[in-house]
Amino acid sequence: MIRIFIQNTNLITLETHMNSGLKLEQIKTYFEQHQLPAFDSSSIIYGMINAKAWQYALFSGLATLCIKHLLIYFNAEKMILIGLSLSADLTESITIIPMTKISALSFKRGIFRGEITFTFEQKKYHIKVPNFIVAAKWHKGNLKNILERYIIRYS
Repeated sequence: MIRIFIQNTNLITLETHMNSGLKLEQIKTYFEQHQLPAFDSSSIIYGMINAKAWQYALFSGLATLCIKHLLIYFNAEKMILIGLSLSADLTESITIIPMTKISALSFKRGIFRGEITFTFEQKKYHIKVPNFIVAAKWHKGNLKNILERYIIRYS
């Protein structure tokens, strides 16, 4: 009986660490720990970069493991891309892109998800962004905020 209680406690502990990349408090702590700009909770969204067509052709269903999940943080000076694991945990993968180096920034709206596209260092990026996320209720409002404050402004 005591063993089951300990195992259940461990499960609860593990469960609270999953999806840390979708919890605003965890993201704020991550920003502080990595000395990133002051965290504005209304300027971050989830996105993903799909696997390449050749990866789907070669690996079939396993190509989904090549999808890059990330958080995208915007402010007036930079866009920050933070990698997420498959279980939506924050990783050490951080890419900081100055807004002055980004060109052709745009957003194409879709029924269930949209797509942010931009060019940086002569490479075009396509990031799929869902219109809403059940596990991150903040996402829908943040997407609207980012579109108004940053995407429209820089496109």
